[in-house]
This record gives sequence, structure tokens and C-alpha cells, in this order.
Amino acid sequence: MDTSTFGFGIKSDLKPYEYTNLFGDPFWGEAGSLKARNIYLQLNEREKALMLKANYIKMIEKSRARNFNMAADCLQWWLDGSGFTKNINFNWLRKQREVIAAEEENIERFEDRLKNENFDKTLIKVGDFIDYNNKLHYMFTGGIFGELYYTCGTSTIISECNFKITKMKDNFVLSGTIVHSWWDRYDWHKGANAFIYGFGNVGDSEALLVEKYCGAKPFDMRSQWQQSFNRTFQSGFLGGLSIKLK
Repeated sequence: MDTSTFGFGIKSDLKPYEYTNLFGDPFWGEAGSLKARNIYLQLNEREKALMLKANYIKMIEKSRARNFNMAADCLQWWLDGSGFTKNINFNWLRKQREVIAAEEENIERFEDRLKNENFDKTLIKVGDFIDYNNKLHYMFTGGIFGELYYTCGTSTIISECNFKITKMKDNFVLSGTIVHSWWDRYDWHKGANAFIYGFGNVGDSEALLVEKYCGAKPFDMRSQWQQSFNRTFQSGFLGGLSIKLK
């Protein structure tokens, strides 16, 4: 990479590969260049931002080499600076174990709430029914060795159920949907930091310099998917419905 592209010039005394090795390779725990870091600390804010941008571009290349394409896409989206919402493919999200765990956590919480409603006492006659709507939030963080962590760190899933519970002759039927909405804000906060494997805590202040001088912008990430349910339940020996959604 030609460092002059970023206005750094020849005074750096850094070779191209040294110039883009400030971060090293966090996916393999490889530290960055000490020489690059020492020079970086001597720069003014604008020069630091230009050097940081070059390193973020190198990080994108390394992410793709590790097949962390979603993390690379989001970092590139931020660097490009449109500020537009980025829609994240829900199929990719649901391949991340933390997302599935969060989804299942909300489903289990719906089960607990439904059991406390005592529908068997309010739905007496065949054909009696009731609509049940509820919404749950759950915040979670990706593991530091997985791509989700490098894509968003901590994110939120909002699960909204729309059920109909109907009294049949010998049982009860629950039908309806749960809509899961996932979101996160891809942004940085002065004074905050994130733990990067092999580096320890890395501050957000460096990314804020890139926003200030290089046009990068924060943005929202969103996704949504739906699950359909049709379950049959019996009233328990002591009353209540033993509702299982999974």
C-alpha cells in the first residue's frame, strides 16, 4: 500500500507493511508493529486518523482472509460513511450460537409467562379463545473468538409474540407467531473500550478520530425473522397448562 495515499509522506520512515501493522492481527493474537506505534504517538490528530484508516483497511483484508466477511462488511460500511442502516441477513445471524441462545431465552420466558396465565380457568367452553400478546428484550454479547463479537460486540434481540389460545374438546391449542427483531448501533464512545484477543482493551477514541477526519460514520444494523407455532396442550392434574413452545 502506498502510504502517500493517506497524506503521510516520507517522513514516517515506515515501509508500507509497517504502516498498516499498527493493529497486528487480532484474530491470531499477533501484536502490531512497535515501530509503527512509536511513530503514531508522535503524530498530530489528522495524521493519526490517516494512519488508523490505513490500518482499518488492512483489518478488513485480514477479516476476509479469515472468512469473517460480515465483520469486514460492517467495518467497511462504517469507513464508507453513508450512515445508512445496514440490513443484516438473518440466516447469518441465526448461525451464531449467541443469537440462537438469545432467541431461545426469550421463548423460554414466554413459556413461563404463559404458564402463569391460568388459561384453563378462563377458557371453559369449547371454542372459547383468548389473544395473547407480549414483548421481551434481551441484550447479549458475542464471544471474543467468534465473528459476532467483531461485527457488533453487544446487541439486542426484541421478541414479540402474537398468540391465540383456543379451548378444544379435550385440550387447548396455541397458534400464532413470534417475530424476532435484532439490532445494534455500530458506533464508538469516548472513554469506552473493547477487549480484543491478543491486545487487551482497545479504546474507542482512535475510531472517533477516523470519524472526525476521514468521513467514517456510525450506523444502525437491523434484522428480523419470524417463527410460527401450532401447539396442543393438556390441562395438568392440578390445573394450569404445561406449555412448551420449543
